[in-house]
Amino acid sequence: MKKQLVTLGLTCLLTFSASTLAVENTKPVAMWTCEDFLSLDESYQPTAIGFAEALNKKGKAEDSVLDIDGIEKVTPKLIEVCKKDPQSKFLTELEAAWKDIKKEM
Repeated sequence: MKKQLVTLGLTCLLTFSASTLAVENTKPVAMWTCEDFLSLDESYQPTAIGFAEALNKKGKAEDSVLDIDGIEKVTPKLIEVCKKDPQSKFLTELEAAWKDIKKEM
């Protein structure tokens, strides 16, 4: 099971990397605003969340396992918050959305 999650995570990262080449925004994820996140195609938004969640403070991949169920729950909350304030920092809003999800559990 763990091997499947790692494989899925690597597939998502490669997909995300390929998709960013098609997007004009070349900023690192750590510098994204909510507007940058919202500009992604809806199908790539969960992948971007997974990628951002796997990064540590230095921008290096830290986790080898993605919380797919959590990403499914946090994506709509993050989209809602980002639509209210598109200029807010993506990672800050993502962290707050995760905290809200954990409170509900």
